[in-house]
Amino acid sequence: MINDQHILLVEDDGTLQELIEKLLKDNSYIVSKAKNIAEAEKYIKLFIFDLIILDVMLPDSTGLDFYRDRVKNRINTPVIFLSALSDVDDRVSGLELGADDYIGKPFDSRELLLKIQKNILKKKSLDTLQIGLNTQFDIKKEQLYYNSKKINLSSNEIKILKLLINNSHEYLTRDLLNAELGLDFLSRSGDMQISRLRLKLKNECHLDDLIRSIHGKGYKIFL
Repeated sequence: MINDQHILLVEDDGTLQELIEKLLKDNSYIVSKAKNIAEAEKYIKLFIFDLIILDVMLPDSTGLDFYRDRVKNRINTPVIFLSALSDVDDRVSGLELGADDYIGKPFDSRELLLKIQKNILKKKSLDTLQIGLNTQFDIKKEQLYYNSKKINLSSNEIKILKLLINNSHEYLTRDLLNAELGLDFLSRSGDMQISRLRLKLKNECHLDDLIRSIHGKGYKIFL
């Protein structure tokens, strides 16, 4: 049975990528795959992954740089680095940056699966994000609570909140917002929906300034 655990696999070796993808799918994981940093960037803007498997050496940058610049400050995303067994410095550097784990190439499939399970289990205890003093957002259940009371959000408001959380390290542009909501490139509907979400957060959760907008940049959530 397919579960809802979603893994991003970033690996430029096509043969190894296929082998790992098959291993993950055979063990009921949902898999998105990227062969370089540019592709991985697109995925992390759209999804909150349960785990990222990240090769250290990639054609357009290093996994270490990508982790430091784009992943480290994201909400609750464990990372397992892939590196050659001989690259001790890379493994140490990744762990020093704050990565959750590493595995050396070549590796035993059982070891990789155990590391994935361990880190996803550790993550599950952190799936509720605290927003302000009395508001929590359950990332997996996609449910907002204020003082333990459920706050009703529309499907688009949930998408917007997850997008903002997922891109909390930068501004969410109108182009990305409209693309995710399936809106026309020039549509202002996304802006109106963000305005309604901000009003709901203010009236029902007493969060006055959680989502801010900057002209020419977009929207940003301040957690």
